[in-house]
Amino acid sequence: MTRARAHVIRLAAVVALAVVAGLASCRRQPAAAGPDAAGNAPPISAREARDRAERIRLEPFQSVDHAFRDANSGLRYPVRLTVQDSADWKAIWARIVGPNSEVPPPPVDFSREMLLIAGMGEQPCMGHLVSIDTVMQDDDRRIYAVVRERHRGAGCGCLNAVISPVDVVRVPRTIRPVTFLERREANVCEPR
Repeated sequence: MTRARAHVIRLAAVVALAVVAGLASCRRQPAAAGPDAAGNAPPISAREARDRAERIRLEPFQSVDHAFRDANSGLRYPVRLTVQDSADWKAIWARIVGPNSEVPPPPVDFSREMLLIAGMGEQPCMGHLVSIDTVMQDDDRRIYAVVRERHRGAGCGCLNAVISPVDVVRVPRTIRPVTFLERREANVCEPR
C-alpha cells in the first residue's frame, strides 16, 4: 500500500469517527416541564391548549369586565387580540371605532390590566353577536378566554345591514399565554 493511500484511509477513518461522535452527542432536548427562570410557562400549540383546557381544573375569574361592546365596529375581519399597552390600545381603538371618530377609548390601567378583544368581522345582516363570556386561569397561570359567537339561525329573518360585532374585556395583567376557546351557536327562530 502506498503512503498516500494509507494517509487517505486514515483521514477517512478520522472523519467517520468525528461524524459518529457528533451524531451521538446530538440528541433531542426534552421539552421543559415547568416555568423557565423568568416564570414563563412553556409554549403550547392551540390544539394542546384546547385539550389541556378540557383536562385540567380551570379557575374562573370573579367576573368579566366588558370595557366595550358594539355591533357596528370597524373591524372588517375576525380578530382575537391581547392588548397590553396604551399605544397598541389607541391604534386598535382607531380600527374599532373608525379613524374619523372622536370617541375616546375606555380608560385602562395597563400596569394592572390588559385587554382581550374578540371581533367577529363583517356579517351580512343583524342577528350576529360575539362575546367573551368566561375568562379562566389554569394551575400554570395560563389564561383561557371563552369566545361565544352567535350566528343567525337557518329559519331566522335577515335585516339587511352589514355589522361587525366586537367585544373588549378587561382582565388582570399577566405575561402568560392567552388562549381563545371558540364556541359557535346559532339563534333559534320559530316559524310564524
